[in-house]
Amino acid sequence: MHRYTRNSMIVVSVANGILLFGYGLSLPFFTIYLITQRHLTPAVAGLIIALAGLSRCVSSAISGELADAFGRKNVMMWGLFSQILAMFALGLCIELQAQAAWVLVTYFLTTFLGAFFRPAANAWVTDYTTGSNRVEAFGIIRIGLNIGWPLGPAVGGFLVRYSYSMAFFLTAILYGITILYVSRLVHDRKRVLAAVKRKPSFVSTLLSLKDMRLAKICLYVVMITAVNSQLVVGLSVHCKQYLHMPEYYIGWFFTINGAVVVFLQYWATKLMAKMRLSTAMLIGCTLYAIGFGSVGFFGSFWLIGLGVFLAGVGELIVSPGEQTLVSNIASRETRGRYLGMLMVFYNFGSAAGFFMAGVLSDALAPVGLALPWLVVGAIAILAGLGFFCMRSSLTDKEDGKQNAPIPIKKDTITLN
Repeated sequence: MHRYTRNSMIVVSVANGILLFGYGLSLPFFTIYLITQRHLTPAVAGLIIALAGLSRCVSSAISGELADAFGRKNVMMWGLFSQILAMFALGLCIELQAQAAWVLVTYFLTTFLGAFFRPAANAWVTDYTTGSNRVEAFGIIRIGLNIGWPLGPAVGGFLVRYSYSMAFFLTAILYGITILYVSRLVHDRKRVLAAVKRKPSFVSTLLSLKDMRLAKICLYVVMITAVNSQLVVGLSVHCKQYLHMPEYYIGWFFTINGAVVVFLQYWATKLMAKMRLSTAMLIGCTLYAIGFGSVGFFGSFWLIGLGVFLAGVGELIVSPGEQTLVSNIASRETRGRYLGMLMVFYNFGSAAGFFMAGVLSDALAPVGLALPWLVVGAIAILAGLGFFCMRSSLTDKEDGKQNAPIPIKKDTITLN
C-alpha cells in the first residue's frame, strides 16, 4: 500500500476510533440501564435493542445510496451532526428521569442516525483502494475502531456506576469532536466522485440482492453478526444476572475484545493476504464458535476473558474480510450501494442477535448456562461453512488470491 493511501486510511481510522470510544462510553450499558433502572426483563430489553437495531437497517441502505448520489463526506457529516442532537436528547431524558416512552424514542433516533456514517466511510475507503490492498485498508480501519472500543467501555463501566446520563452527554461531545476532525481532514476524491455521482434509487438498492453472491454474503453476515452481538447483550446479561459480576468487569470484557484487534490486526491482515478470503472467513467463524461457545462452561473472569479473546481474534479476521468481499464484487458505480446493503444486514444481524440473547437467556440459561452459548457456537460454524462454499462463485481476485486482475464490472442492476 502506498504511503499516501495508508495515511488516508489512518485519518478515517482515527475518526472511527473517536466514534467508537464515544459509543463504548454509553450504549453498551443501555441494556443494563433498562434492566436495573427501568426494571425490564432481559427478554424485553433484548427486544427493544433488537427493534432499534432494525431501524439501522433502513438508515444503512439510505446512507449507502446517498453516498453514491451526493458524495461520501456529505453523508458522513450529516449523519454525525444529527446523531449528536439525538445522543444529547437521550442523555437529557435519562437525567430528568423522563417517561420510558421518551427514553425509547430518543434511543431509537440515536441508533437510526448512528448508521449513516459507516456505509459512507466504507465506500470512501473503497474509493482509495484496489483489490490487492483492500483487506489491509479495512484492517487499518479496524485498528482505529478497536482503539476506541476498549477504552470506551472501560471508562464507561466506571462512569455508569455514578451517572448513566453523563455517559451519554460525553458521547455527544466526542461525536462533536469527530465532526470537526472529519470536516478538516476527509475529502472525497474528485475523479471517483465524478464517476459515481448519480440520482439515488432506493428500488435499485433493494434489487441489488438479485446478485446472488451479494445475497449469500449478506445471509452469512446476518448469522455471524448475530454471534458477534452476544458480546454486547448476551455476555452482559449472562455475567450480570447469572454470575453476578460488577459492571466494570463487563467493561473489561469489551476492553479485551478491542485490545485483540489493536495488537493483532496487522498480523492478521498479513496472514489473510496469503490465503483466499473464503478460507480466512471459515477460520474466523470457527474462532468465534470456540470463543463464545465456551463462555457458558466458565464462571471466572479470566476464563470468560479467554473466550472473549478467541472471539476477538475471529472478529479481526471476519470483519475486514466481509467488507473486502463485498467491495470486490461491486462495480465502481455501486460501491456505496453494495456496502450499504452489507450494513443493512450487519445491523439486522445485530438486532437478531440482541433479541436472540434475551430469548436464549430466559429460555435456555435456567436449564443450563452452557446451552445458549452452544447455540451461538453452532450458528458461527454454519456461517463459516457458508462463506467457504462461496469460493466456487468468486473469481480468484475477488476471493483475495494475489496476482489475478479484477475486471471492471458494469452494474447488472438498473442505475436509474
